[in-house]
Amino acid sequence: MSRHRAPRRLRRVRFLVRVLIAVVVFTCAPTIAQAAFSGAATAPMKVTAYTVPAPVGMTASANCPPFSGTMTVAVTDFGAVDRATSYTLTLTKPGTTTDVAPPQELKVGRTATFTVPRGFLQYPTYTLSIRANVGAWTGKQSLVRDFSC
Repeated sequence: MSRHRAPRRLRRVRFLVRVLIAVVVFTCAPTIAQAAFSGAATAPMKVTAYTVPAPVGMTASANCPPFSGTMTVAVTDFGAVDRATSYTLTLTKPGTTTDVAPPQELKVGRTATFTVPRGFLQYPTYTLSIRANVGAWTGKQSLVRDFSC
């Protein structure tokens, strides 16, 4: 009888020792790993805001057919702005911010045409401005050109 009891007890003790070792390893391993990576290193960082510049140049023309009562301003090209995703073009009365045609948002590489309705042709000059957009941000600086009929 004693022969059969010892191996069973020995197996039980070995099993309990293995369980104890596994518990210790799984409990201490994260602590050891955390201690290995707890050092903090910092790098110098400089953060600045991006200022959206105005486009550099614009190719646009005004067309005023005789006796038509309308003026058409066509924008065929403008200087690209770094990082710009689109451009907002507005045509306003001289010296005001009153739009004479709905503003247009252009994707990069597109062209725009504004038609001034008869009611606004009482002014000799109109101001076309273009601003660059970077995502949801619109630049504060505009490229401005005046057109007249």
